[in-house]
Amino acid sequence: MIKCISRKKQTDYLMKKVLILTVTAGNAHNACALSMKRKLEESGEVEVKIIDLLQTYSTKLNAWVSDEGYAIAVSNLLAIYNAFYNGYTKLSPYDRYSCPSQSTVLSFTDGLLKGILEFRPDVVYITHFYGSIAMTNLKLVYNLPCISIASALDYIISPFWESGIGVDYFAIPNEDFIDDCIYKGYRREQLLPVGFPVDGRTLDVTDKRKARKALNLDENLFTVMVMFGGGMWSGGYRIFKQLITALEGREAQIIMINGKNEVEFKKVEKTPLPSGIKVKNVGFTTDIPLYLSATDVIINKCGGASATETLNKSIPMLVTEKLAAQEMHNLVYLKDKGVALSFNNAKQLKKNILTLMDNDALRKEMTAKTLPLKKDAIGELAKFILKQPAADYSEILSENIDFSEVKEKVRQAVKLADKEEKLKKKI
Repeated sequence: MIKCISRKKQTDYLMKKVLILTVTAGNAHNACALSMKRKLEESGEVEVKIIDLLQTYSTKLNAWVSDEGYAIAVSNLLAIYNAFYNGYTKLSPYDRYSCPSQSTVLSFTDGLLKGILEFRPDVVYITHFYGSIAMTNLKLVYNLPCISIASALDYIISPFWESGIGVDYFAIPNEDFIDDCIYKGYRREQLLPVGFPVDGRTLDVTDKRKARKALNLDENLFTVMVMFGGGMWSGGYRIFKQLITALEGREAQIIMINGKNEVEFKKVEKTPLPSGIKVKNVGFTTDIPLYLSATDVIINKCGGASATETLNKSIPMLVTEKLAAQEMHNLVYLKDKGVALSFNNAKQLKKNILTLMDNDALRKEMTAKTLPLKKDAIGELAKFILKQPAADYSEILSENIDFSEVKEKVRQAVKLADKEEKLKKKI
C-alpha cells in the first residue's frame, strides 16, 4: 500500500483539483498525461488541467529543442545524442542544482508558480523531470501546499531526475530501481514502485481471435505488430520492408502502426507483398490496446511507455538496436528479464522473427516472464491522487507575491542550495 506523507489540516472543497505537468519530447510524456487525466475523470470527483511547461511558459526555442530538436538529434545525430546522454548518467547527484537542465527550468518557473496559484491544485502530477526540478526549486522559496507526484517513464532512472528530489513522491518502474533512486538522493518513503501510467486498457485480457475479428484480421494467422511511434527516427518503413522479406514463403499478417507519419503510411500502401503475407496498415489511432490484443509478437523501439503497454498485454518483444540511449537502457533491462530479443540488421531480424514464429515454447516462456512486470500503475496512482488532502492556499496567497521577482529569488535559492551540495560532496 502507498502511504501518504502527513499534511496540514484539510480544507473543505467541492471537487479535487489536479494539475498535470508534461513536456512535448516525443509522445510518451503527453500520452501518459492524457491517460492519467482520463483515469482521474472517471471518478467524477476531480477537475484536471494539463499544462505543457515549455509550450505554455517558456520560450519558443526551448519548446522547439525539446520536441523537434530531440527528433532531429536522434534521427540524424544519434551517436552524439547518446554520448551526451550516457555522459550525463555519470554526473554526481551533488550537482543536482547546477545540471544543464536548470537554465531551461528557470525560464518557466515564474509562469508555473502563477499557474499553480491561479488553479490551486490539491495535487500536481508530473510526467517529465523538468516539472520535478521546477517544483523542487520553487519549494526552496515558497511554501506550496499541494502534493507533488512525479512518474519516471523509462526502465532507467534517467539523468536529471536527481535534480527533482523535492517532490513528495516519485513513481518508478518497480522495486529494482529503489537503490538507484536512493543514490540519486531520494528517500525511501518518497518512492512508489508502481510502474508507468500507461493506458489502462492494456491491462484488459482480450482473446486474440476476438480482437482479430474486431479488426477484420485473419483469426488464425501468426500476427506481428510493427510500431515505432510514427517511425520518425527508427526507420519503421525500412524495418517493415525487412520484415516482409524475412517472412517470404510463410503465411503471416502484419499490423503496421504509422502514427502520424503519413509519408510512411503511403509507402506501406504502395509496397508489393509476398504471397501469404497480409498487412493491416494503420495511421494514427487511439486503439493501440486492441491492436496489441491481436498480436503475437511486436517489433518496436523500446520506449518506456510503449514497452510497458506491451508488457501489460504479455507480448514478446523484438527490438531494433538502433536506439536513443534511454531506449537502449530499456532494452538491456527487458532482455535481462527475458521478455525481449533484439536485432541490429536484416539477418538478425529474420533469424529472430522466424524463431519466435516457429517456437511456441519460447513465446510462452517470454509471455510468462512478463507477468511479474505487469502493474496497474494508472489505477493505483489515480486512487492515490484522489486520497490526497485538499490544499490550503490561504497562507501563500496572503504573501502577495511579486511575480517579476520570482525568477531571481529562485535563482538565488538554487545557487545557495548548490553551494551546500558542493560542501556535502567534499565531506
